[in-house]
Amino acid sequence: MADSGEAPGSTATATERVRSQGERAPSPLPGRWGAGIVNHGAYDDLGRCLEALESQTDPPSAIVVYDTSESRERFEAVRLAYLGAAFERGANLGYAGGANRVVERLRSAAVPLDFVLLLNPDVVLEPDFGAVLVRAMEARPAAAIATGKLLRADGRTLDSAGIVFPRHRRPRDRGSEEPDRGQFDATEWVDAASGAAMMLRVALVDELALEGELFDESFFAYHEDTDLCWRARRFGHRVLYEPGAVACHLRGWQRDRRDQIPVAVRRHSFKNHYLQLVKNETGRDLVRNLPWLIGWELLRAGFVAVRDRPMWAAYRDAWRALPEAWRKRALIRARAHERLARGGARRVLDRGSS
Repeated sequence: MADSGEAPGSTATATERVRSQGERAPSPLPGRWGAGIVNHGAYDDLGRCLEALESQTDPPSAIVVYDTSESRERFEAVRLAYLGAAFERGANLGYAGGANRVVERLRSAAVPLDFVLLLNPDVVLEPDFGAVLVRAMEARPAAAIATGKLLRADGRTLDSAGIVFPRHRRPRDRGSEEPDRGQFDATEWVDAASGAAMMLRVALVDELALEGELFDESFFAYHEDTDLCWRARRFGHRVLYEPGAVACHLRGWQRDRRDQIPVAVRRHSFKNHYLQLVKNETGRDLVRNLPWLIGWELLRAGFVAVRDRPMWAAYRDAWRALPEAWRKRALIRARAHERLARGGARRVLDRGSS
């Protein structure tokens, strides 16, 4: 979350309640929105996700599915069952590559869209999810990205109530695995939104993209969502959590299932943590958080040495990707400073005309 009263790019250590800042009265009708899903073999989940989209009280104007060609037969069965969606088969480009293609296809839809909702196939939306989230974003022009309250399959356990960056900078889903007791029932600004159910303001997609990529395709999978949200906040935008938009997230990666995740996939998650840190962390916050960063990394290295030795290779992966991440850091920093300068000039002009 961008700290109130601080320069864009500062990173908060706690959420901030949404008050009147950046709010306006919602329009009587929700803005047009579309939905996109990146599917990698989860055809049963995909069917349930599409059913929930078709059952929305304010249905999406367009639905796009990018499938990684795991099964032609099952893909065709789902495609024929949901004729209201546009399907595309292609190579496995990771979540980042698939999501970028989904967003671009939705932006070229016959009906102009104001918002795009990206979903994992294992997410099932409550019937008013889309309408509630669209209205929340319409009421707050500062929100570039938004998410709702995600619950686990039992409907009582929290999966994610938005994401925060602790001082050690390892992103954390708020409330994950806690019983939902209403502790996250306030609309709030947060640090990031889970890519499992992330709504984007279409008008800002080009501004948020870096060299034509909304999600960094070098990440392939994991942390591309938090990387995007961190960059959005560096550029002066905000990320909204709206608890009235509720969905169920089955979530394949859970703590007790870690060993079931392929090593190659976990290596992406491991390395991408460092890449997003290099790309987005400001020098001031790096110095301020250095003791927590060092402490966390020592614990992490100890865990790898004792319990997860295949992850040593992820350090090598991160090191090899470091020059490109550092180059992108320079681009992000330059654009963030440009936006800050434009904002300062605008405030001077506003004062001169008052």
